[in-house]
Amino acid sequence: HAEVVAELGRASDRSAERTLSRLEAVFCLDARTKALRRNLTTQYIDHANRSSKIENQLWQAMFDLTQSFLVFYGIYAREIGERAQSGKWQAHLPELLARQISHLGHDAKVRLFRYESWIPAKWIELHNLFATACSQQLERRPLKLDPEHEPTTIEHQYLVVLALHLLNPGNLTARQLAGIASELDDWCAELRLTLETPSVACFYVDLASRTGLRRRGALPLEGRVLFLDTRPLHALLQEQHAMLEQKVQQDPMSDKTGRRSEQLGLYAKLAAQADPESRPFPRRGERTPASGDQ
Repeated sequence: HAEVVAELGRASDRSAERTLSRLEAVFCLDARTKALRRNLTTQYIDHANRSSKIENQLWQAMFDLTQSFLVFYGIYAREIGERAQSGKWQAHLPELLARQISHLGHDAKVRLFRYESWIPAKWIELHNLFATACSQQLERRPLKLDPEHEPTTIEHQYLVVLALHLLNPGNLTARQLAGIASELDDWCAELRLTLETPSVACFYVDLASRTGLRRRGALPLEGRVLFLDTRPLHALLQEQHAMLEQKVQQDPMSDKTGRRSEQLGLYAKLAAQADPESRPFPRRGERTPASGDQ
């Protein structure tokens, strides 16, 4: 970890030479630090509650790793922007955008470990990256970011980040958040953003806003709006809930029942977050006019 962060710091220095070979080397390094990020997350989950010092050291290590990549990629994004006429530099833009968005997802997860929400500037940064990809029709170009997985797209990486925020009700543990983050790549496989609303009940994201996904209301929408049908995600979460419920009913005395019951509650929360139809709590009684001093 220390060597990676230090090397990225040297590569991001003002005096460092900006070359495509160095950018390609960092792309390779990025792919190979997957195990490092996974190990740091595991250590944080298992040992952070031992002391505030250990928690802070592990959290800072995860945070510094992602920030180091984001700083380096930001420098090269500006470099590519200044070399608009160079085909060789422009050819690296799709992968650069995808990796920037992916690391913003890591940033969001690490912050949520401490129940810290994104500031508006982070949302603006995320939306601007995706808007750049859309403006050049790069958002659905297949990209091989991880040699161990199938090709991905910028749109998919963007949806994974949006889904992480959407599914978070605000009270999840670090272990639960890490588990959800590890599943999002598969859970978002069928999701696509569209220019037209897929149904009356759906979510939308405004690329000019400072927030993430929101449920569509009755009022008309203006701006750079894209729609998302979360019904496939909602159905998948409901299916997982039903499978766990069936296992508990079939073997209620199992030593796994306690953990499964906890997971049932988690999937119920997640399904409610992904449900495109807003279901407010019913009133306990009718409202009646009242008068008098407050």
